[in-house]
Amino acid sequence: MQEIIIKSRKKAFSLFAGNRHSNKHSEGLNFEGLREYQVGDNVKRIDYNITAKKQKPYIKLFSEEKELNIIIVGLFDYKTYFGTKMLKYEKMLEVIATLGFSGFRSDDRVGIEIYSKNNIFIKPTKNKKALSILSKFDENIIDTKLEYKNILDSLIRHKKNSVLIIVSDFFYQYDFKKLGAKFDTYAVIVRDRLEENPDKLNGLTIIDPLSNKSAIADFDKSYKAKILANDSLLFQNFKKANIRYTKLYTDEDISKLRRIFG
Repeated sequence: MQEIIIKSRKKAFSLFAGNRHSNKHSEGLNFEGLREYQVGDNVKRIDYNITAKKQKPYIKLFSEEKELNIIIVGLFDYKTYFGTKMLKYEKMLEVIATLGFSGFRSDDRVGIEIYSKNNIFIKPTKNKKALSILSKFDENIIDTKLEYKNILDSLIRHKKNSVLIIVSDFFYQYDFKKLGAKFDTYAVIVRDRLEENPDKLNGLTIIDPLSNKSAIADFDKSYKAKILANDSLLFQNFKKANIRYTKLYTDEDISKLRRIFG
């Protein structure tokens, strides 16, 4: 785990280099001062206390807050304990650590929430050392199950002007509309190529980590059809919720994330 953290620090890049502001502008404004009201100004920004004192209408001036509040969420269960070149949970941790260091590099506040056998929470901070807590991740997740809906429902509690990044294998469905409406939300789908195209596994003995039962692998066309159906519906849900996403395989370089974050 420590090796992943060190590697991730070296691969950090500037997040949202081309767009330093959140798309949700109802918050994230800094008060800069006052001036007399002019025709065309937003009447909602009139300061009525100053207006009463001066006997002239005055409005409040704001500048947009440049730093972002970034919340990175990772969902780790038994399905992420799988991989060929690299285990999925290892790739997910690399993604989370890289995005965390990238956020610090951009001088943003970064918070991290790991949901797994033992949950890990880092409140939004600018302290890079906070990421060292990831080294405490319990890798023994082979029997770990998660209540996805409850976890994702709970994310709505965060500050409205936040950027929300969810890292998961997304082999499940969820209505992301509320999260997409409140936050600038991104999804990083981490998969292994073999689980999407498992033909090479046919004929091999596989063991269910939850029941410990073994069987001869026989992945027919219906398995691939289920994966395609899951992803088709998932991408539709992302689109409806205005969520940007990318898929990263365990054998791909982390630099691919620049396509949506760089």
